[in-house]
Amino acid sequence: MGGIMFLSELMDERLIKCGITAKDKKGVIEEMADMFVEAGVVTNKSDFCDSILKREEIESTAIGGGIAIPHGRSDAVKHLKVAFGRSQKGVNFEASDKKPVNIIFMIAAPSDARKEYLQAVAKIARLLKSRIMREALLLSETPKDVMKIIKDFDNMLVEEIKVVTKEGRVIHKD
Repeated sequence: MGGIMFLSELMDERLIKCGITAKDKKGVIEEMADMFVEAGVVTNKSDFCDSILKREEIESTAIGGGIAIPHGRSDAVKHLKVAFGRSQKGVNFEASDKKPVNIIFMIAAPSDARKEYLQAVAKIARLLKSRIMREALLLSETPKDVMKIIKDFDNMLVEEIKVVTKEGRVIHKD
């Protein structure tokens, strides 16, 4: 798919949990970190969780509307990956709008992956701008459902890029 970063390339079904059970922010971070450890992405859960929690101390990664994008860079991360979690009941993530968080995308990045890390945050933010995508993620029941939504989003980006190229203009550039 070229030089463009696609979310589906950063995710797989092992990194998706549609039934987050943790009741607070720290618990969600630890529960999702377990997925990274089990998938062989993170070598030291404690160090990785510390990097995420330090980022949360600066400012909550809850962006409002029931969404959080906790992220951290750590030497305990082998390569950039994204995990998805959904909490049916919602979790207090200290969002500025005070709403509980239901949709969580967690980014694990190596310490030296600044550019790719920022691109991943931007892609997730772009995905979550779409009300249709947010609603689909809230209704997803399986990791397979979530991956289909992510792949559909990636395909929409490809079509958008084709249209821009066809018109001879560059509006979107990663």
